[in-house]
Amino acid sequence: MPSIDKLEELFEILKNLSSTLDLDTLLKRIGDAAERLTNSEASSIMLIDEDKQHLYFKTAGGEKGYAVKKIKIKLGEGIAGNVALTKQSEIINDVSKDPRFTGKVDQQSGFQTRSILAVPIIINTTDGGDEVIGVIEAVNKKDPTGFTEEDKKLLESLAGVAAVSILNAKFSEDQRNFFTNVTELIVSAIETIRPKYRERYWKMTQMATLVAKMLGIQPRSEEYRNIYFGTLLHDIGYLSSKLKFEMDNADVFERTKVEQSHVIIGAEIVSKISLLKNIAPIIKHHHENFDGSGYPDGLKDEEIPLGARIVSVVEYVEELKIKNMQTEQIIQFLTQYSGSKFDPKITEIVKEILITMGQ
Repeated sequence: MPSIDKLEELFEILKNLSSTLDLDTLLKRIGDAAERLTNSEASSIMLIDEDKQHLYFKTAGGEKGYAVKKIKIKLGEGIAGNVALTKQSEIINDVSKDPRFTGKVDQQSGFQTRSILAVPIIINTTDGGDEVIGVIEAVNKKDPTGFTEEDKKLLESLAGVAAVSILNAKFSEDQRNFFTNVTELIVSAIETIRPKYRERYWKMTQMATLVAKMLGIQPRSEEYRNIYFGTLLHDIGYLSSKLKFEMDNADVFERTKVEQSHVIIGAEIVSKISLLKNIAPIIKHHHENFDGSGYPDGLKDEEIPLGARIVSVVEYVEELKIKNMQTEQIIQFLTQYSGSKFDPKITEIVKEILITMGQ
């Protein structure tokens, strides 16, 4: 039975694992936890490859961890391969006496393995069975007595939670990949309607996120994500068939007012999509002016969402670039409209970026 101290440490580790859905971060935490719980020199996490026939190193701790990530191990080969195949944990306190130990990883990494505790990472399947998705290894117990049954139970407990966390992280990663692909399709559709902006939305987004970083916004934060997608999709309202119909049927005097409604329509579109609803304010207000003279609501100063203030400047810059204006001219216009049309702080940052890019 694991000691109370070890159980408390395991509980804290499990709480820490549940706080991230980034797969690489999660696996690094699991590996670090395996080393701490078992008092080991190093650790590794291997996952089952897509071919279902091999394990590959997804993460490896210790000084030589970087060297093993390209190695693949066939199921049934070596200690980890046997653990994956049999779904049974193994304690090997002297690998030199175990014929299954091939030394292949040591040869390529320069690391010297003396002892291994290997535990399968198992998930429950929908048909009531189970499936191995990987193996956790703790390597070289620091205590000369070697790995114990207590170590095995602790690592099996960690593996059980790790299995669920890894699945959740993979699902989240798949969702993000799908979401990114759908976003790219939407941008392509907007570019079809507004061909002069082809490739321009990506350039605007690149500059907007650089501005965000220079404002101290962390790249992994929700605010940064909103600025990224808010910039990329700020003209999504142009995809509306209603807007196209009204613009086609508006006279020359009404057309400008009708076109301005793209910000409201765009905000309405994304507000109905759970993954995009937080960028609705950026889309709705990216044509507001810093002095309150913009549309649709006449907001001013910091009433205007930060993301919208950023989009306003970077979109203007891209408009001038389409007209083949030189950097010096663009900077002059930005200076002219700073404080009236644009947020002065953001304007200065964009000018700094333009000067740096022009060097």
